[in-house]
Amino acid sequence: MQTPGELKRAFRAFGVWMPLLGVLVAVVLAGCNTEAPPQTKAERYALLPGKLGPSGEVVMVVSEAMWNRGIGEVVDSLFGNPVRVLPQYEPRFDVIRLDPEEFDRFWKPHRNLVVFDIADRIDTQEPKMTVFRNRYAKGQIYAEVTGRNVAGAIAALNSPEGGLMLADMLEQEETKRYGEVVALDRNRQVEGELREQHGLTAVLPRDIRMVESTGGFCWLERSLTRMKGGRNHDVQMGIVVHRTPYSGPADFSMERMLARRDSLLMARISSANEGSYMTTEYRLPPLYEEVSFRGGFAATMRGLWRMEGDFMGGPWTSIAWVDDARGQLVTVDGYVYAPYFGKREYLRELEATVRSFAPIKP
Repeated sequence: MQTPGELKRAFRAFGVWMPLLGVLVAVVLAGCNTEAPPQTKAERYALLPGKLGPSGEVVMVVSEAMWNRGIGEVVDSLFGNPVRVLPQYEPRFDVIRLDPEEFDRFWKPHRNLVVFDIADRIDTQEPKMTVFRNRYAKGQIYAEVTGRNVAGAIAALNSPEGGLMLADMLEQEETKRYGEVVALDRNRQVEGELREQHGLTAVLPRDIRMVESTGGFCWLERSLTRMKGGRNHDVQMGIVVHRTPYSGPADFSMERMLARRDSLLMARISSANEGSYMTTEYRLPPLYEEVSFRGGFAATMRGLWRMEGDFMGGPWTSIAWVDDARGQLVTVDGYVYAPYFGKREYLRELEATVRSFAPIKP
């Protein structure tokens, strides 16, 4: 057993070493707590995984109880309404509801996410929707709907910057994504022919072919085979390009555009049946819209086509603009024939190709 004197000397020695021990501990801890330099936005983006989920699918993260108290009905009116001008009903988006407890790392990289944050907090008193890009995956659209209660969340969805704005954004984004996929494996040979013979650039899919190219007219077509019901079925996607002299703004009227379209298709596009020709289906009136395109004015149309003299038909989409350098009106018209399948995604893919066309400066 130590004497009082020995204990006193031991404490004095410990007191001498304490400052040195503190310095040593501080050095070790400093080494352990060294933080890596903050990542740049590009570095963070590079570490993100690729987006998941099929095109046209939107995941809503909200409890079933809140969904059944009115949110589901509003979501259906904004995202599940029919795609305009299709021969049968197809929703604008396929909506999946997910409980918050299920929203794990498997779902977080989904391409289109809408997460509801409904709680009575200081930061949720004002209903709002906030949209983020690349939150958990590259190319992802992530929207957050906040409100103090269900009524607040519904108000955020129905606001001008809410659900309808998001649905339009997703529509454009899905078309853009198709364009990005096509650009990964494009048909450089046909693109070269289009450039040399028609003064146009475009991003064309690998399996497209040139059917006809004369004067100011060009017909491109893709023939696909898809499986359904244990059998293979044909899908055709075509693009018709034509140039006409531009005489003035009246050339952009819906009446003139449809008249030009019908005249051209009657003379140029037919099926295997003798005497058949493609024309516009007027029992469901086409849609017309004036838009900004590549910094200038353009007119778009959407409608249904049918083959006179044959049992064929489907949706079509077009865009027309003026090539100022050549004084010509350029119209790019795309059509889909897929009798055994939904048309929504084929039409979006086709619109991505149609919107990729642009004139080359002479």
